[in-house]
Amino acid sequence: MDAMTPPTSPLLDLEGRVVLVTGASRGIGAATARLLGSCNARVAIHFGKSRAQAEEVAADIARAGGPKAAVFQAELGDDDERRRLHRDVVATLGDPLLLVHNAGIYVRNPFEETDDAAFLSRWRTTQAVNLESAAHLTLLALPAMRAARFGRIVMVASRAAFRAETDAASYAVSKAGMVSLARCLARNEGPRGITANSICPGWVDTAMARPDVAARKAEIEGEIPLGRIATPEDCARAILFYLSPLAPYANGTALGLNGGSFLH
Repeated sequence: MDAMTPPTSPLLDLEGRVVLVTGASRGIGAATARLLGSCNARVAIHFGKSRAQAEEVAADIARAGGPKAAVFQAELGDDDERRRLHRDVVATLGDPLLLVHNAGIYVRNPFEETDDAAFLSRWRTTQAVNLESAAHLTLLALPAMRAARFGRIVMVASRAAFRAETDAASYAVSKAGMVSLARCLARNEGPRGITANSICPGWVDTAMARPDVAARKAEIEGEIPLGRIATPEDCARAILFYLSPLAPYANGTALGLNGGSFLH
C-alpha cells in the first residue's frame, strides 16, 4: 500500500473520524495526512508558514477520493494560537478524536554557547513548539475524547530521545519529553478508552534532514542495517497503525523506526 492507496480492509478504515495532524504541509506530516485521508479520515491539516503546500496536500486527498480535508494555520509556540487552532478545527470539522503531534523544529544549540540568553531562547522555543504544543493541544482535545470514550494520540518523537544529541540537546530533550508525555497520557487516559503512543524515527528523507544527508549520505546509510534512510511514507504507515483498529491494545509504546541504526 502506498501513501495514497485506499484501504482494502476494515482494519484500516478510520470511519470518518476527525484527525488533527500538526506540521502537515510537508514531510512526515504531509505523507501522514494523505494516507489518513485515503483511509477515510477527515483531516485537519495544520501548517505554520506554508499555506500553498498545505492546500496542495488537501487537494491530493480530494483527488484520491478521501473526505474533504481543511487547512489551519497556527504558530504552535504561542498559547493563544494553539487555542485558536483547536477552536477552528472543532468549528470546521468537529472534535478531533485522533491527534498526530508531528510539528517540530530542530535548532543546533550546543553547550559551548557563550551567550546564555541565546541558548535559553533557542531552548525555550524548541520546547514550546515540539513538546508544550503536544501537551496543550492534547489537553484541549481530551474532554471530547473522554465523552466519546475513545481517542488516539500519536507523538512523532525521534531516535534522539534515546540516543541523545551533543549539539542539539534542546531537540533531544523535547523528543524524550514527547515519549514520556505519551506514557503519562497512556496511564492517565487508558481507563477512558484513550491510547497514546510514540514513533521514534531516525533519519528520514525530509527537508529538515536533507542538508545533513547530502553532506554525509554514505556515512549515514552505512549505519543503517537496511541500507537506506526512511521515507515519510514509512513513518506515515506506522502512525496509521496506532490510529487504526489494528492497534487497540497498543498504549504507552515507543516504536523505534530507524532501520536498526539504534537499538535499545
